[in-house]
Amino acid sequence: MEKLLLLYLLLFYWHFLNALFTVEAPQSLYIVEHGNNVTMECTFPVNGKLKFRDLSVSWEKKDELKKQVYVLLKGEEDFRNQHSDFKGRIKLLKENLKLGRSLLQITDVKLRDAGFYQCIIGYGGADYKTINLKVKAPYRTITQGVVSTGHNEWKLTCQSEGHPQAEVIWQNREYEDLTDKANTSYETGSDQLYRVTSTLTIKSRIDEIFYCIFWNKELQENTSAILHITDSADAVLWTESRRFVGAFLIMTAFSGSVPLFMLCIRKARVNKDHRTPVANSATAELPKDKDTHDYRDASFEGKELKYMQIEKT
Repeated sequence: MEKLLLLYLLLFYWHFLNALFTVEAPQSLYIVEHGNNVTMECTFPVNGKLKFRDLSVSWEKKDELKKQVYVLLKGEEDFRNQHSDFKGRIKLLKENLKLGRSLLQITDVKLRDAGFYQCIIGYGGADYKTINLKVKAPYRTITQGVVSTGHNEWKLTCQSEGHPQAEVIWQNREYEDLTDKANTSYETGSDQLYRVTSTLTIKSRIDEIFYCIFWNKELQENTSAILHITDSADAVLWTESRRFVGAFLIMTAFSGSVPLFMLCIRKARVNKDHRTPVANSATAELPKDKDTHDYRDASFEGKELKYMQIEKT
């Protein structure tokens, strides 16, 4: 009977001591973008100078099975049972413990990191708080492609990665909906990100623009790109025509240079005895190939570069 009474007293005082020791969470919800870092925090009473040997800190992720994220046991870190999802990406900012702050940093956040975490502190008493981490992955970057398939027909492509699965909307300059004419495919990567590829094949005139819009319904966000159809066909014809004209001019110049060359020889013979040492023009060299490109028509170079860029896309 006495032992049973003693047990009741111990249980009573233990709950009383725990009531004095309370862990708080200044922020119960954290929202972070995929690939960024996040630092979650819980606080606890120190009451004077912190004694690390009496302190235990544990962070756990509540999934179907609890995943150990971080453990500080009696002032010593213990990574033996840390879950593989968090290896190499977890750091406790220990310099803040003396202030009663447990700051857990997760680097390069993954989609699988989303969920509920428990911050458990033991220091004289024991208590915990639950924190919710949400991870979003907007479709930030859109890769574009514009390819001519001939007969004024064009293949327009937009590709991006994000989560959750996004809808791709196509519009023309007048904002008419062309989505039904597009073909959109979805692939899932190793980190649950969706790779969304949408292709629109359409007949269009030159100098027309189209919009592809990635609509993320869950995040209520959209990202758009503008695809501009340029005169690639004319660029090809113009470049080929210019090269042909250049070859023709070279042949014309070569055929016309024969009588001119003979005239120069005759003139040189007449003036042979009247040369002066002032100018040594007879020994002057023709400009080397590396210098001659500076004298090309700048407008031609610009158009040729444009043609090359069109070919790349």
